[in-house]
Amino acid sequence: MTAFTATKRDDGAGVFRLLIAGELDEDVDDVLACLIVDAVEQPEVSEIVVDLRRVTFLAAAGVRALLRGYEAAIARDRGFRVLNATGVVYQVLRISGVHRMLMVASESAVTAP
Repeated sequence: MTAFTATKRDDGAGVFRLLIAGELDEDVDDVLACLIVDAVEQPEVSEIVVDLRRVTFLAAAGVRALLRGYEAAIARDRGFRVLNATGVVYQVLRISGVHRMLMVASESAVTAP
């Protein structure tokens, strides 16, 4: 089991990034959703980026947390993207049908942190 961690980063120009690591399951879904909603509610934020490059497992509860964050962002007229989901994490997003809604994409190695 890989422990859940989240690191907040200001990418500038109103872009707020959450770098997520570990397993996203029912043990951490409320924490993740709260972190995203908290970021959405900051007045200087125009877009939320959830970076999943270090996520090792994504359960349905983790998908629900991302959707809750997405809904909060849309309600506040903020952008929302999920970046760097790979392997089984990407497959879960694709199979569940939310990868397009969440604008799941990859960053090139040149722009990655």
